[in-house]
Amino acid sequence: MVWMNIPRTHCFSLGDFHDFDSCVFRFFVNHHLGKKYELAEGSPGQAVGSLLDLAIKKLHSSKAYDQPIEYLQNLVKAAEAEIRSEVEKKGKNSFYGAQLDFLTPEVAEKAKAVFKNYHQGISGQYRKMVSTPTTRKLKPFWEYVVAGQELLKIWGGPDSIEMGSDSLPEVVDYKYLQKGDESTAYLDMDLMPKVYTLLSAKELSDLGYQKIRFAVRLWHNPGNDSYYEEFDVSSMKNLEDFFKDKMERILRTGELSFCERDYCKACKSDKRREWIKELQKQGWIKD
Repeated sequence: MVWMNIPRTHCFSLGDFHDFDSCVFRFFVNHHLGKKYELAEGSPGQAVGSLLDLAIKKLHSSKAYDQPIEYLQNLVKAAEAEIRSEVEKKGKNSFYGAQLDFLTPEVAEKAKAVFKNYHQGISGQYRKMVSTPTTRKLKPFWEYVVAGQELLKIWGGPDSIEMGSDSLPEVVDYKYLQKGDESTAYLDMDLMPKVYTLLSAKELSDLGYQKIRFAVRLWHNPGNDSYYEEFDVSSMKNLEDFFKDKMERILRTGELSFCERDYCKACKSDKRREWIKELQKQGWIKD
């Protein structure tokens, strides 16, 4: 298929959109030069979050909804084994590469404790997975092709698609926030609902659903359903046009700007001049 040949520079994830909005230079280095994994930084909190996200995916794929928490905590152990295996195979090009050093026994125990607290908080009443061609895969990953001046692609996906208590499908992203409710002010309830809903809308529409709910589930606050947005399937063309315009605008951007924040590994890198020259050479930025 033609769309399979879309170059990586014309494919965008939610993280790419965030990068562009926060630091154009970091976006150029990560996205256009492919340095995302080279510049990635891990942390104990990220490692806990990754273990939990993989564990909930494994819960859905195994349909282990009625199992006791002692069994479900083993899903965290299986998630750790999967992360280690992927890093061993892919090395620095693994999504989890920067997190491996933080995958300590203490972090694994923390993830198990958070999982147990969440399980108890919802009384073991997990929402069941909505079965689609993608959710049935071992590693769900969505792609959505947008036809503009050139073929463009949005890719990635939520943690799960679950059936809501009112029989409305819920596109769900689980969030582990180390600082709890103090961090909820920084949740992206603008682009995140739009991206993840658009990615999964076609499959849900094929199942006959006309309305979709995007929802955030908070590991630290089980049962909190206050972070959500509902979409009509008929509005997906508007979302497609929104992201087409955004991606085309990003690809037209030929001038650099720098956030210069102390934590920005791109702006503060000693390779900064080298990367600028490479971007010029490839034609991404003007002299």
